[in-house]
Amino acid sequence: MFSRTSKRQMIVTMLGAMFLGCLLGCAGMGATTPSEIERVAAKDANPYRELESVKAFEHLQRTIEQMKEVVLEDSETEREAYEGMRALLRILAMSSDVTGDGNAKAPHFARMDTKIRKVGGDNPDAEYDNVSLTNEWDYVVRGNVGTVRHLSFTIGRSRGPDGRSGMLGYFNERTLEPDSNGNFEIHLTKQDDGGPNWVDTSPGINGILVRQYIGDRETEVLATYDIAVKGREPFDEIPNSTDREVAARLSETAYGFQFMSTMHRTIMPELFDNPNTFARMNSTDFGADISGSDNLYMFGTYQIEEDEALIIEVEALDVRYWSLAIESRWHESVDYATRRTHRSLDHSVIDADGKLRFVVAQGKTAHPNWIETAGHREGFMTFRWVGERDTKAALPSVLRVKRSEVEDVLAERRRAN
Repeated sequence: MFSRTSKRQMIVTMLGAMFLGCLLGCAGMGATTPSEIERVAAKDANPYRELESVKAFEHLQRTIEQMKEVVLEDSETEREAYEGMRALLRILAMSSDVTGDGNAKAPHFARMDTKIRKVGGDNPDAEYDNVSLTNEWDYVVRGNVGTVRHLSFTIGRSRGPDGRSGMLGYFNERTLEPDSNGNFEIHLTKQDDGGPNWVDTSPGINGILVRQYIGDRETEVLATYDIAVKGREPFDEIPNSTDREVAARLSETAYGFQFMSTMHRTIMPELFDNPNTFARMNSTDFGADISGSDNLYMFGTYQIEEDEALIIEVEALDVRYWSLAIESRWHESVDYATRRTHRSLDHSVIDADGKLRFVVAQGKTAHPNWIETAGHREGFMTFRWVGERDTKAALPSVLRVKRSEVEDVLAERRRAN
């Protein structure tokens, strides 16, 4: 665009003009020194300032500031405010990893969650990966299903006018049809290439979200997978990134950051008006860019004081996977690596009457299915399972009791059933 020499000449010329103007017309004003004028002129004269990527980065900066104000406005306690600042940092890191570093012509699966980072209402017993794609290329995914209880690939359609991505295709551990060794392929092409698990991407592709739900990490083998541009050989020349492409990645990063930072406002915030209850939801309610088509939910909010507990009771579900998870107001599984903020089917005890009962409190309790809120008074709770889409499970009942009364109430509930 500009040679280094012409750029330097342009800046020097503008600096000279600004400095001369100051000498002729600004004498005696005393408010702005020549050095300050030079800095402003040099900044304004930089020809790269008009790049699309620079504009997109400035938009991201403004979005970060806006989300800070959202957290401050919506925080109910000092702890929610300072943990909200950290949650924003984690969401930004994830958005940068997944979207900012995406390169559709050299795609790679990026890890959404880490051993510490669990934001966006993620399942603590899950592994999530994402890859950004475009319709310019054809792709093939190769992998092995492992032994996890649930593995799914949601192939997203190009974003619509509302910024959301619909579903272009979907595969899970039942429909991938791996070979006898567990190996599989998914072909993402604009024309049918005869490969297995073909998805027509001619309507436009946005990316892939992969979910692995693990019942027992000590015994299950994680799935493995990778993606490549179809027909490309190793070390084939790849076009360099352009200003527009980098700007698009930055814009997507800002969108993802804002979307996930405001989920507490967009996903059933009215549940805070009626805490300690559950409502049914599925992927149609959440959207394909958030939920898999065979993921079903009972979603609610909790509210308990330090001396209280919630007794959650539900019929045991005959499904491939289920878990109950507690989240902060920001949909973050707080300290999930060091605290018990969730329980799954492989680590829960079913009572003799066939009922699942959990005790939720701000700290640890004696019940085998105890779950803690990490000291939070309010937040979200998600009961999720993987099963047939028409599964109709009864809503859990929730009793708010004094912690000192938990054992007596549980004994009474068992006798009643």
